[in-house]
Amino acid sequence: MKYKNYSRQEPKWAKTRLQIKCDFCNVLFWEDRSKVKKHKRHFCSTKCYSDYRKEIMPPEEQNSWKGGISSYEAHKRWVKKNPERMAHLKARRYARKKGAEGNHTLEEWQELKEKFNYKCVHCGLKKILTKDHIIPLSLGGTDYIENIQPLCRSCNSKKWKKLTYENPEQLT
Repeated sequence: MKYKNYSRQEPKWAKTRLQIKCDFCNVLFWEDRSKVKKHKRHFCSTKCYSDYRKEIMPPEEQNSWKGGISSYEAHKRWVKKNPERMAHLKARRYARKKGAEGNHTLEEWQELKEKFNYKCVHCGLKKILTKDHIIPLSLGGTDYIENIQPLCRSCNSKKWKKLTYENPEQLT
């Protein structure tokens, strides 16, 4: 009985793969043909890719490139340019931490302020407005827009976690 010599035959996966040289360490490895066509550079491991990025790759080709500034500096600039978006994100994080049901968008908050003509619901003055939960989150209120009213900082601080003000006739 004769045995076939399989060692000289190419494996089945060799038809779909190519042997390629790592761009960092020059080791030969097998890569799918589709990836060879798709990618500009090829690496034998994630460690080689990581080392390549740290040592050789120019910063403008990296995903984190922000025009010559660090990602930390870019984030600081974004926060400074978008104070309202930042306040909204902080408020959503607080509501999630409290376990409140629901949420609302920044656009809904803008519409609510516009509906009240950018005035505080309690004192009626045009000041910088803050979100006040009519039923506070600490007392089981939701974070839906229906449970939010625009109040200035001083009125919001006076209300604190009460359900209503001391003098309900002042509400407009």
